[in-house]
Amino acid sequence: MTGTQPLPSIDFDSLVSVGEKLVGMILCAQSNDQWRTEDLQNGWTKQKDVDPDPPEELESVLNQLRIPQSREFIRPAFMDQDKPFVDSNGNPDTPATGGYYHNIMIPFGHAIIANANFFPKYKAPGKSLPPLHHWSDVVWLSWAAEAGNGAKNLRYIFHSNIITQSTRDLLEYIRGAKPDNLNLPWPGVVYDPVTTKEGKAILATSHGQRVAYLLADHSDVLGRRVPVANVITVSSEEMDDGNDGMDGSSDSDSDDGSFLYYYILWELREATGADTPSQGALS
Repeated sequence: MTGTQPLPSIDFDSLVSVGEKLVGMILCAQSNDQWRTEDLQNGWTKQKDVDPDPPEELESVLNQLRIPQSREFIRPAFMDQDKPFVDSNGNPDTPATGGYYHNIMIPFGHAIIANANFFPKYKAPGKSLPPLHHWSDVVWLSWAAEAGNGAKNLRYIFHSNIITQSTRDLLEYIRGAKPDNLNLPWPGVVYDPVTTKEGKAILATSHGQRVAYLLADHSDVLGRRVPVANVITVSSEEMDDGNDGMDGSSDSDSDDGSFLYYYILWELREATGADTPSQGALS
């Protein structure tokens, strides 16, 4: 870790501890695949007639990873929690939260692009949530429906234009960067959560936890996969208006007057016999 600045409102060591537990969950937990596609009918709507492109600023990254970007390979899964639902206590007509998970599936590229996500619990704080409301569950059902027998081949999850301040703060702290000035153009910097404290801390963010649960809950299909974080940034000069925010935003300027947008590319590598939850080779 190269950071030397105080980390606002975040305890790095606590995040590392949480990340360690998440690694253990991924490597050891039993699959917990409790939801089915029909469960989305309780409160969720899939948008029709949407035709999104992958983020333009990721074009060169996707090309290098051989992920197709033409329209025939794109499967939008824009899920809105916009209908009343039966809650966990059996109460009917519980008001919709207004949350949404808008993601792009590219089965032939083995990739999910998290395009714009607003968790129901943040959209309607303190209100009742539908039984099926976690990102990891809704996105997995969308991926499985689009990828079919190829669902087991999931290899990449992109979190695009991260605006959640706590995640941005952590990435800046790890790199010793000034606020909103993390400059990591592709190929970025890679952090493995098994072998580095930084990787564990990133896995403990809200962006990492949702990926960890997706992998742990569906190990029966995916096998044991370790989510390795590749952190990159993109200047606003290359950006469109998409985002992946959930609970706050940050549009501060970099030194040259442009914005820097933060991305995490999770590469889902197969676990090996050398991967253990308590591996001691930490940075």
